[in-house]
Amino acid sequence: MPIMGINITKLSIEKGNPPVPQVEVDLTPKVNGIRLGEMRTPTGKINGIEVLFEYGVTYKPDVAKASIEGVVFYLPRNRDDVDRILDEWENEKKLDPNMFAEVVNAVTMEAMPLLMLLSKELRLPYPIPVPRVNVTAKG
Repeated sequence: MPIMGINITKLSIEKGNPPVPQVEVDLTPKVNGIRLGEMRTPTGKINGIEVLFEYGVTYKPDVAKASIEGVVFYLPRNRDDVDRILDEWENEKKLDPNMFAEVVNAVTMEAMPLLMLLSKELRLPYPIPVPRVNVTAKG
């Protein structure tokens, strides 16, 4: 897996109007930028890509807003791709869809438990549906 680490740098959540029976939750992952990064390991330094992200959660109607910002250290499978990825971002502000999917999936795995906890503490609907058990009568 090319995701070597995730560092959350900012977390904010604001509660607005009281929840209503029908609340829509919109999850919006966004890449704000990428830059050359460096990670120190016992065997030396590794050059990779730091992906600056923002993960937004909006409750509609205006019930609450949450945002998580941070940095993902991404190490391409082929180390020679670092320069190509950085150049492509600088010229076109574009990421490879597979890289974007890997980053978003890793951020979602890291952020969702935190968002669930904060939603519970602020008495907000959870950002994702929680599994429920239904009992049906046999006929």
